[in-house]
Amino acid sequence: MTNYDLDRCLQLVADQHRRRIIHHLRHEANGTTTLEDLVEQISSRASDSKNGPQQDREELAIQLLHSHLPKLADYGVVEFEHTTGAVRYHPDEQVETVLDSLPEEVSLPSP
Repeated sequence: MTNYDLDRCLQLVADQHRRRIIHHLRHEANGTTTLEDLVEQISSRASDSKNGPQQDREELAIQLLHSHLPKLADYGVVEFEHTTGAVRYHPDEQVETVLDSLPEEVSLPSP
C-alpha cells in the first residue's frame, strides 16, 4: 500500500456518513441496500447518538446521492443504481482494515 492509497482511503472514511454507509452495507446479508434504507439507518443512528439535532431526511438523502455515494463509488467500494436506488457493497480490504483499526468510540456499534 502506497502513502497515496492510504491517504485516499483515510479521506474516504474520514466522514461519519461514509463510515456509516460502509458499516451498514458490511452488515447486510447480501451487501445490498437502498438509498431510502441508508437515509433511515443514518438518520436513526444520528438521533440515537449525542451528535446534536437530527438532520433533515431530505437533506441527508441529497448529501448521500450527490456527495457520499459518488465518492464511495469513485473509490470502488459501492455501486449505486440511480434508477432503482440500489446500493451494492464491493468489499475493499484496505478500507475494511482501516475501519477495523479505529477505536470503538470512532467506529460504529454493531446493529
